[in-house]
Amino acid sequence: MKILLVGAGTIGTIYGGRLAEAGHDVTMLARGRRLTEIASDGLRLEDVTTGRHSHVQVGAVKTPAAAERYDLVIVAVRDRQLAGVLPIIERVGGTPDILFLLNCPLRVNELVERFGSERALFGFPGAGGVHAGTTVRYSVVRQQPTTFGPVAGQGDGKAHSLAKLFDGAGFGTSIVPDMDAWLKTHAFLIAAICGALYRNGGVSAKLATDREGLALLRRGVREGFRCLRVLGLNPLPMKLRLLVSWLPEPVLLHSLKKFFSSKLAEFAIDGHATAAPEDMRDLADDCRKMIAMSGVEAADMQRLCSYVDNYAAGADQA
Repeated sequence: MKILLVGAGTIGTIYGGRLAEAGHDVTMLARGRRLTEIASDGLRLEDVTTGRHSHVQVGAVKTPAAAERYDLVIVAVRDRQLAGVLPIIERVGGTPDILFLLNCPLRVNELVERFGSERALFGFPGAGGVHAGTTVRYSVVRQQPTTFGPVAGQGDGKAHSLAKLFDGAGFGTSIVPDMDAWLKTHAFLIAAICGALYRNGGVSAKLATDREGLALLRRGVREGFRCLRVLGLNPLPMKLRLLVSWLPEPVLLHSLKKFFSSKLAEFAIDGHATAAPEDMRDLADDCRKMIAMSGVEAADMQRLCSYVDNYAAGADQA
């Protein structure tokens, strides 16, 4: 398959590299120094779980050639960068499917209207990592597979095709019945986690010992789920909904403490949350908008969002 991957940051590099290793013809759309690095040296990855290093050559462009045709465009940028790349995507020749692989909980309808329900597809990455020079050190997150699903009345056929593509590149995948609901659920979950994390200086090991912070996290997520139900959405995935809604508080808090004490939390959560607090602030803003739309009083979720604001403000001044 011929793939244009828009965004050469951590996520774009992980997915572009693994798809290229699986035999697909991958071209990375990048800018500045990253464009030069990829054009001269390809993509370098290190799987921190297995210690495996890989080095693959891929195409690299600043803008897609008008005559070039792709089977699939994958967009792996930050939500705040999306407006800048949409005109570039519109200039891609032909009518390839476009997979938005990012946090965009309040942009789904806009993107479907812009590109059409047949082309605009949505997913979320199940991997995380950090740059170490020109190498991206990454981990595929078993607890959160790369997730796909239909939106706006779409069938699930293309979601299954995407899952097959990514399975072939070594990613665990999951298909949910409503990706819009999943993205909004995920927004509340991540904003709540980051709020509790920032309350503890961005260190998951400290959060693991903060019983009040863990309880606040649980209450905030429950409030977020209540907002979604009022908006006519069922929080997804169902397993998460059941854990948060039905698991006794002492059991859930023990599980959260165990998770935030782990090396996985340190690598997968601390690194991204502390490296991109402005992204988390955007997500907190999205959560506030959903709270306002629902009319639900969500004092604990609002409090968690304020921790995100304070941490991001400190990062702005640093």
